[in-house]
Amino acid sequence: MNVKVLATLLFLVSANDRLEDEACEVTEPQVPASSSALLQVQASRRDSNSNEALLQGEKASMCSYQLSGDQDGSQPCASLLGKKYVSGRVASLSEVGYEQTAKLCCHHEMSLFARREIERQGFDVCDLSDLHGFVHWYDCDNDIKTYAEMKKEIAGVMASTCPWLGRLPDCPKKDPVHCGRVAECPAKLPAGSLNASTAPHSQAGYAGVALRCCHRDMEEFIRREIDQQGFHVCDEASFKGFLHWFDCTDDDQTYKQLTDGLVIARSGLPPMCPWLGGVGQACPPKGHNCPVVEVAEPTAHRRRTACR
Repeated sequence: MNVKVLATLLFLVSANDRLEDEACEVTEPQVPASSSALLQVQASRRDSNSNEALLQGEKASMCSYQLSGDQDGSQPCASLLGKKYVSGRVASLSEVGYEQTAKLCCHHEMSLFARREIERQGFDVCDLSDLHGFVHWYDCDNDIKTYAEMKKEIAGVMASTCPWLGRLPDCPKKDPVHCGRVAECPAKLPAGSLNASTAPHSQAGYAGVALRCCHRDMEEFIRREIDQQGFHVCDEASFKGFLHWFDCTDDDQTYKQLTDGLVIARSGLPPMCPWLGGVGQACPPKGHNCPVVEVAEPTAHRRRTACR
């Protein structure tokens, strides 16, 4: 598994764990339910030379919430208060504009810039947590990224396994195997499966627990493995994201990949972020690209079967 892909997906799963499941509500009763949308970003630009220009959201039918102006789950960076700078909401959609925004090292500003590029390419944001996961790889000049790379990645999202852009009111379906799926425990345990509390720390033990395709059981097995390794969990959200990739046989993982992943989670080897600490030791510090959004996303949840 590509570690950079895993790092990004860990963020997506951990972000989803923080969101509340809500029923779809249509804010305009006269609009058919088929016009409902997960969220809508329709920006209008004002004076391109003013940092006070805002992206204006338009009222529409929606499921739970929509993006409006600067409201995208992040907040302005305190480090920029009182300073003159070119905001991501008005910076030119060019290499120069990207560099001006990236040097601010402010997630909020790069989110504004990226949303404008997304709109320029004719897309709408269907998944807020995925937007922030994307922005984290571009929001500072030490990410060593370019505007060309951003444009290319946005253009290719629709063809990816877990697309998070669309054209409202239609949002693409994600691969149910590797996009936010949690393995539900079967009513009847398959023959040859092993109890997570007693399964040996070996390939046979891991395979026996994975055979159950039960998220809860694999969590118990991996926590036992973490204890055996002399580690402790520093970030429960990251642990849940990691667990998602090992809880069933269709993940095609091995016990060695599991233990190697725990070693990486302890060391924080690039581009991963450490989420395990040593027993009796302080949790290791996280680097710039570790997924922490300034404030939590709005209380909402995009359902696995897209609201239409």
